[in-house]
Amino acid sequence: MNNFAGNSGSPDHLLTSQEGEELLKPYVDALNRCIQHGWDSYQNDYTSKHHILSARTRATIVFDEIIACAEQEFYGKDGVRFVRKSNSFMLYIGEKATIRFKKIKRNGRCSNIDTRQQVLFKAQAQLRLPGMLEGTLLHVGYLLNDIEKDINRKMVVCQLNNRVLWQFELKSEAVATVVPMEPTPPQPQTPRFVVKPSADVQNPNTKAKDAKAGE
Repeated sequence: MNNFAGNSGSPDHLLTSQEGEELLKPYVDALNRCIQHGWDSYQNDYTSKHHILSARTRATIVFDEIIACAEQEFYGKDGVRFVRKSNSFMLYIGEKATIRFKKIKRNGRCSNIDTRQQVLFKAQAQLRLPGMLEGTLLHVGYLLNDIEKDINRKMVVCQLNNRVLWQFELKSEAVATVVPMEPTPPQPQTPRFVVKPSADVQNPNTKAKDAKAGE
């Protein structure tokens, strides 16, 4: 199938954005948890070191924590397996996709040092990577906000060399829907207590009778 008709030079065996979203739909929450765990672990466990740790060190810590979480999240899941070798981690979704976790830059491309393996991965050179499946190679990662103090978006990116073929945001399906409440009609106000007349305040009728009896 030709998923990129009209895009000269693009492989014709890659997943489209729609196919990628459909394939990853059962794993969206797990992928979200992995990325969030990585960032939260850095924020919480290294609070006292933030002022001395470089961006590269931060990325390494976040990556290691993401992988530790991914090994728990995806262990034993049907149709999913992962391989960890040295500093690389590959998550295989069936026979159709291979995932690597990465920090994402503002231009949508992954942020990394271009090792031979990473260059081949970005080039969609599946058959030249040892043990790699023929499916689409995808980056799943996080984009930080402008001041790099929090995650702005979690993304799935399909990249070919330095060109982003497509991308979409990893949005959890477990999003609460806010239902506006109808206003409650006002209830009649019931006084909390009733003031009783003072003992020395007489009823006018009684007062009149007393005056007549005294004549």
